[in-house]
Formats: sequence, structure tokens, C-alpha cells
Amino acid sequence: MTTNYAKKAPFPWFGGKSAAAETIWRLLGDVDHYVEPFCGTLTVLLNRPHKCNRAYYSETVNDVDGLLVNFWRAVQWHPEETARHASWPVSEADKQARGIALLRWREEGLVDLLAGSPEWCDPKMAGWWVYVVCCTIGAFAGDGAWTVDRTTGRIVKQALGPRETGAKRNLPHLGNGGMGVNSPQLREPGVFRDRPHLGDNGMGVNNASLREPGVFRNRPHLGGGVGVNNASLREPGVTPLDAFAHDPSLADIGDWGAEFHDLTMPKLIVWFRLLAARLRHVRIINGDWARAVTTGASHTLSVRQGGVCGYLLDPPYADTAGRAGGLYLHESDSVAHAVCEWCLANGDKKRNRIVLCGFEGEHGEKLKAAGWSEHEWFKKGFLTGGMGQLARKYDGEEWDGEDVEATHQQHRERLFASPHCLNCDNTPLFDGDSL
Repeated sequence: MTTNYAKKAPFPWFGGKSAAAETIWRLLGDVDHYVEPFCGTLTVLLNRPHKCNRAYYSETVNDVDGLLVNFWRAVQWHPEETARHASWPVSEADKQARGIALLRWREEGLVDLLAGSPEWCDPKMAGWWVYVVCCTIGAFAGDGAWTVDRTTGRIVKQALGPRETGAKRNLPHLGNGGMGVNSPQLREPGVFRDRPHLGDNGMGVNNASLREPGVFRNRPHLGGGVGVNNASLREPGVTPLDAFAHDPSLADIGDWGAEFHDLTMPKLIVWFRLLAARLRHVRIINGDWARAVTTGASHTLSVRQGGVCGYLLDPPYADTAGRAGGLYLHESDSVAHAVCEWCLANGDKKRNRIVLCGFEGEHGEKLKAAGWSEHEWFKKGFLTGGMGQLARKYDGEEWDGEDVEATHQQHRERLFASPHCLNCDNTPLFDGDSL
């Protein structure tokens, strides 16, 4: 495992901007304070090309989703414990049970706990959340009908009408080798699946001479330990050397692998530790996006003394984007308009460099008229999940056969850069023709 894992989120997320990160940082430059009010996977922050955790440079991320914010805080403060709860076999029953528990936990005061302390988090629920997100087909949106009866503890389907947030009772994600924390690259060899030794009457502790007619009902030997229980045979746990013997890619684990539980994948612990190191001094807040972009919150001392604040605004696509509904856990087809108005009001300030993500034509000509530049970052053939797949044409339950290259919408993705951004010359990131 390499430090490149510090640049990747351990879960899939609709609307991630990993492919746009290079262009975003070319436009923002090495800003004194970076602010991301819709944080998601943090893929742009994690791919920042500048040295992290420097004195007098600040980074602040925010999201309204308490489950997401709890996860990032838990990785930041408790990476090993979070990894332990995230490492679990893909199981339909566990996906549903943990999903219901998460949704109920969120409804019972999660946001208040997050707001009460800038460092509070629950690593167990964070691990469960990332596990469920990686097991779920589509978004973990809490729009299902299933919950747990508080009296019997059994899973039940709620009737139509007013009801508490519920989970979907569907299959876990099985379409490939696994996503995020279930990625096949994180697997270790484990126990060999071969036949037990059958060539004679037994070897070592199974030797025939060790058999007895029955079990004595007396106290076990309590001295220092004899034979296979001899004190000299004890070890603290699985050592990095043992792991390296099976998988040379674990050579950089150092002593992090000592004493890990057999259900916790060692590479996952390394991944979370790398993320924790990268996020060591990132401020993670929870709430409405507008709280993160006020002058008081975003213009830190370094900015006020002549520095620059860089904003990345990636709100849900607006109703004018021509996109499908139900894509987000916290759905809104109007917040993008409010974000655009804030951009127009603050884009001409010299201390602000703002990049707004959206679709071509989503905000009409308002930004262009105000001196903003438009940047295309899609590359032909660069199809990923999310909007590209959701844009297939369906007729009821059946796909009508229209070619997905002709119907996907990722070619409409744009970055809108404020007048004081760098290199605002309308040059696409990728060479070649776009759709």
C-alpha cells in the first residue's frame, strides 16, 4: 500500500470530483484558507498538490449530513477503531440491520451531538456507516420502508403514510469485487482452504499417543504453561513480519499491524491512518453551507493580512440542470440557486477565489456576465458512475436500448471560476474532442 491511499475516500459517492481536482487546484492556487461547504468524499482536498498541515494555512470542510461528518471526524481522531467496525464481510442482513440503526441514531439527536463539540464522534457508528454505504446499491438515502419494531426487535415493513426513516430491504452491492472498504485490494490471504492432514493418526498436538479415554474434571495446569502452552510460545498477536511473508505490499505497515483483530483488514487500518494524518488539522463542521462561507468563518487571520481564501462549492444539481430526482440523501433542487447568488455577490472580492461546480447552462448567463470563466473537465470515454449511468433511457422497467455514450450527461459538467481565480483562460483540462 502506498501513500496514494491518502488521496482516496474509502467509499463511493455520487457527484465526486476526483477527475476535476487538478483543474480546481490550478484555478484556486495555493490559497491560505480552503473552504468546502459540501464536503462529500473530500476528494478535492485529499488531492491538493500543496504540502498539508502547514502553519498559518487553514482548511475547513462542512456538510449537512451528520452521518458523513461523524465518519470524517472518527477517521481523523480514531482511525484504528473506525477501521475495526468498518471491516466486516458483505452481508445482506448486516447491511439492513446496521442501516436501520444508523438512521434511527441520526434521528435521535446526532446533529446536536456534533454541534455540541468540534471533536465529538462515534467511531462504531462511523465504521458501520461506511460499511453500509459500500454495501448499498445506489445511495444510502434512508428512503426505505423497513425499520425495527421497538418492542419485538424484529425488522418490519412500515405502512404507507407518516413513518420514521427506514432502510431498503434489498440485496447488497454484488456487481464487482467490492467498493471502498470492501475493495478486493484490501484483502489478505487468510486461512488456507485445503484438506486437514489425514495421512496418519495425527501429528503434534493431534498425535495418537496424546489421546485419553475421557476428560478429567480437575483444575487445568496453572504453572507457567507446559507443551503447546509454554510461556516461550506466546506472542502479542499477528506481526508485520508474518503479514509481509504472505503479502510483500504490506512492507510499509511497520508496527501498525501488531495485535490487530483477525476481522480487521491490516491494509484498511493503514488507509485510515493515512487519512487521519492528512486530516490532522482540517476543521470539520456540520450544518448549513452558508455558515461556512461567512466572512467571519472563512477570512482567517492569514486571509485578512493579505492572503487569499479559496472556496469549492459543489451543491446538488439544480432543477434547471435536467437531472433525475432522489440522487442525494439530503435532496434539494434549489440550494444551487442560493449558492449561485452568493457567488455573484462575493466573486469580485480580491481575497476570494471561488470555483462553483455545475452543469452547462444550469445558471444561465449570469456568471458569464459577471466575468466568471467556464471550464470543461470531462473527457470523451471517461464514463464513471452517478449521472453517467442514471441518464440511461428507461421505458417503465425496461431499458430502451439507446446507446449510453449518447445519453450520459457527464459531458455537461462544468467548473465556473470567479474573476480572481488563476489561469481563467477557458482551456479544458483534457486534450481532444469532447462530446
